[in-house]
Amino acid sequence: MDLVASFPHLSAAEFHTACTTLVDSFNLLQAASHKEHWTACTLDSHESLLRINKEFPVPYPSESHVQDNEDAGLEEDDEEALDHKDVNTPLIHYDILLSPTYSVPVLYFHISDTLHRYPPTMDTLYKHIITQEYIDQTKDVGVLGGITITDHPILNRPVFFIHPCRTAEVMEASMGGKPATSLGYLLMWIGAMGKSVGLDIPLQLILQAKR
Repeated sequence: MDLVASFPHLSAAEFHTACTTLVDSFNLLQAASHKEHWTACTLDSHESLLRINKEFPVPYPSESHVQDNEDAGLEEDDEEALDHKDVNTPLIHYDILLSPTYSVPVLYFHISDTLHRYPPTMDTLYKHIITQEYIDQTKDVGVLGGITITDHPILNRPVFFIHPCRTAEVMEASMGGKPATSLGYLLMWIGAMGKSVGLDIPLQLILQAKR
């Protein structure tokens, strides 16, 4: 795979190559029955949109709540109850597009939840998505660039958005002057920009993608 020509910026062709390789690697792992914590990794070639899905962790109910359920005769291993739990498990969707202005990837993300517990608000962002260690970096225009709420460019609905104004700077610092392939760039970008909002890369996927 060729090196990125204008690092720290990506061309549309380089972005597409990196996304295609990542999706192919994910599919190979799925076919080999590896259980990764990404539930899906797909590329919409028409929109040039890479989507990564993960189950969104929901806090366990308190002991008193569990006891109440037991008293009401709800059995934990009841098949219907388990099916109901699966239906109500939220997903967090990470959508990655190439910015035509900055020529770097941009991250949009939102939670889909049938119970509507996680609306796209700053309260949801800081209470449920961003971990404590990254709060200072993500407020205003910190090291990662400001996280705001904006309309998704394809879905036309409010979602969270990491502004790409400092992405090139972050990528230069992350690579330390080393050359990068388009796939290496994308993997490094996910690691640098996604970790604050729960998007990290499974080790097996990194190993598979680099084969």
